[in-house]
Amino acid sequence: MASQAQQLANSANAQLSTGPRTEAGKAQSAQNARKHGLTAAELVIPFEDREEFEALHAEYETDIRPRGGLQRSIFEELVAAAWNLRRVRRLETEACSTSKSYSELLGNAEVQTKLDRLGRHKARIERTFYRALRELKALQTNDSIASGTCLPLASATQIARFAKRTQSTSPDAENNEVTVTSNTNNSRNHPEAALVSIT
Repeated sequence: MASQAQQLANSANAQLSTGPRTEAGKAQSAQNARKHGLTAAELVIPFEDREEFEALHAEYETDIRPRGGLQRSIFEELVAAAWNLRRVRRLETEACSTSKSYSELLGNAEVQTKLDRLGRHKARIERTFYRALRELKALQTNDSIASGTCLPLASATQIARFAKRTQSTSPDAENNEVTVTSNTNNSRNHPEAALVSIT
């Protein structure tokens, strides 16, 4: 146990070292325990990668074109997952680059532990990516249907009438026959869907 003099000396020394005082110092010390940032509450983008992230974000935004707050939130989750998947691949490459051969890589327990951990993160991030992508597609499809920008499906009788009209204008109309058959898997959920074959 420490003597009274040692305890006083320790508390006096503690007053001299109170940790970082500036905002920059506090921000730096907040990152002391960070290993990879894949589970961080905020997306980790190193300064040198900011331009690459912005390019990825712009490319996805051009492809997906999110509209509204909900789509924007899911879109941001999708982009964050895509960015983290890139980071996982880089971390895997970095972990493997220390080994000179496959046998050395397989024999290195520390590297194998890192790769296993990265594999779990990768699986979790992929699930997030594909879930966000599915949700975005569903929202955008529903918006298109609700706004009327999607073409409605034709009924089987409309398809048959159209086929007969186009058939009567063709030069060999008497040789063609129109058959409307129902797709049993699709007709249960969408009775208006039908397959048309002209023979």
